[in-house]
Amino acid sequence: MATTSNNAATVGGGGGGSSLIPSSSSNPSFGCCNVDSNNVGASNYQGSMASHHRSLSPSRNLDIKTRSIEQTLVPLVTQITTLVNHKEKPVKSEKTLRAIVRVGQAVNLAVERFVAVGEAIADDNPEIKVEMYDACKDARAAGAAIEKLCEVHYDDHRLMRPCADKNGMVRAARALLSSVTRVLLLADTVVVKQLLAAKDKVAMTLNRLENVANFTEFVKAFGLFGSEMVELAHLTGDRQNDLKDERRRAQMSAARQVLERSTMLLLTSSKACLRHPDCQSARDNRDTVFCQMRRAMDLIHYVVKDGIFQTSSNVVDSDLVHNGHLGSVQQQQQHHRFPEDWDNNCTVHGSIKKFENIVEMTRMTLVGPSYRGKLVGALDTIVERTQDFTDSAYTSHEHRENILLLCDRTKLELNQLLRIGISMDQKESTSPNEELESSIVRTLRASKDVKQQLQDTALDQSSDLFKAEDMDLIGAIKNAALASDTARVEECAERFQEQVEHIQEVCKLLRHVASTDSLQVSAKHAETNIRIYGPQVLSAEIGRASCRERV
Repeated sequence: MATTSNNAATVGGGGGGSSLIPSSSSNPSFGCCNVDSNNVGASNYQGSMASHHRSLSPSRNLDIKTRSIEQTLVPLVTQITTLVNHKEKPVKSEKTLRAIVRVGQAVNLAVERFVAVGEAIADDNPEIKVEMYDACKDARAAGAAIEKLCEVHYDDHRLMRPCADKNGMVRAARALLSSVTRVLLLADTVVVKQLLAAKDKVAMTLNRLENVANFTEFVKAFGLFGSEMVELAHLTGDRQNDLKDERRRAQMSAARQVLERSTMLLLTSSKACLRHPDCQSARDNRDTVFCQMRRAMDLIHYVVKDGIFQTSSNVVDSDLVHNGHLGSVQQQQQHHRFPEDWDNNCTVHGSIKKFENIVEMTRMTLVGPSYRGKLVGALDTIVERTQDFTDSAYTSHEHRENILLLCDRTKLELNQLLRIGISMDQKESTSPNEELESSIVRTLRASKDVKQQLQDTALDQSSDLFKAEDMDLIGAIKNAALASDTARVEECAERFQEQVEHIQEVCKLLRHVASTDSLQVSAKHAETNIRIYGPQVLSAEIGRASCRERV
């Protein structure tokens, strides 16, 4: 991934030495020492996803959220571990001790070259200069300490002896790893800054596109928008691949998909709006696309900043979208949609997993008083969230009855488990017995059956979608609009709205039973897109029919 710095380095070499290879590439690659007794290798660092320019003081918890930084540190951790383990073993041969000396020298040399790149990046980016120089200073001192601790001396019998013990090496290793990690995280803020700058450029061009007065201006602005979108797509794609957190990767993927698919919608909706400036539905459709793209860029910002929401963008209120009336840009600015559900993990799958974990813990807690309330609360949460299944108009009577019966069975099993816990508490038992184990197994089996029934319900609803007779409603609506048959459009629109609502219900239930963060995020964003764009399909076709009637 590209960054604003033109420094790149690879630490490598052989025979106990190391070399730095500068590059004109725009990728700052930090080489970490991959050291054995004969050589020092390299592992390239690529830009990764961390919060933009946050303080990285030595006392700060250095939370690594990206694969690239983690992979960069692996060779260093491996070799430092080798040095630490060496200190707790008996004295080695002179050949081994000399190899350890070379390892210490190679580590220090690699660190020197590493911090030189860090300082060069600091010179190019004043906002991180002080912190970067401080981290580089600590890394340089730690590298020198490692080399010193790897030295040997001769005893009275002219035999080589190591100079330091294990504790000294551990302290030096911790200092080196901490300072190197700080350098990597600080350098990453430069990459983050470039991604956010690319996003802001796209946002500014969107504002320009929204306010063009004629088609010629629009074509010029759209050309610039296309080139900026290519850069943003490249940067966000690299970021997505680099994130460790599955939910963040899925959120970035969802935002990128919205931007990619909205680009063509932006072109067609803007052309329609320019050709029919008095058509309200054309304006509503165009404004929806703008708002969705801004919402996607807000999500990119949210992911890159690891949960910090940018409130300055114009994002659309769900009620306005659902009604198909967005109003003016000034009205949209008054309706910010905050990401209350971007990290919302309120699913049945999550609540069942939490309940099962608490039940498993009763083998150690013996269903103590503090855990009884937790068990009851966790089961109540499950029952509450199953209401999305039982209240759905598309859930069959059989599935609804099975869900209610299985929830009641789980309650009975839990009540039995609680009674056993109370009994053991009264007897002052200190170890689990067979009766407790049997009750735990039955409770877990009951919750597993609930989970399976919910999955079956969601999958059956999704399969029902493909059994619908009106599979080509969009085509029928389009043909009716082209024929200026407003009555036919409205007739098809009613059935289309029912299908949209059914799809939204299916997405909601699939999110509930999804076993991974990625699937949950995908289902949630699919539901959101259907809710937003479904009414706009009808608005566009009704507008098309009205315009053709006037012609």
